[in-house]
Amino acid sequence: MDPHAEHHDHEAELPEEEKVRRAGHVVLDAVVAADVGGDDPDKAQAAMELVFEHLLEIDAIELLLDEETEELELDISPLIGGVMLVVRRLVAELAARDGVDEEAVVMSVRAALDAAAG
Repeated sequence: MDPHAEHHDHEAELPEEEKVRRAGHVVLDAVVAADVGGDDPDKAQAAMELVFEHLLEIDAIELLLDEETEELELDISPLIGGVMLVVRRLVAELAARDGVDEEAVVMSVRAALDAAAG
């Protein structure tokens, strides 16, 4: 028996809260992986592919088939939940560090996003 398949079967049974928690960790892994390759795009790509594989392993991203309509549905709710956990925590950390409220941090990030989109 393939131990990886057994691992995946176990992962498929994770409660939604655990999928969200693990997805948050994978989001942080992606931040680190983005820097892994340095100037080597192949290394950076390999690191990001590994991150994507982890999202699939924990079912943070699922492709579902609606048998009635025969339509495919992409469910990324655990991934979005993990992203929200990370962003909310980072906003809280920045607000506490700077002695401002969380709204001020969000406004600052919005301004930086708008400036970057230029």
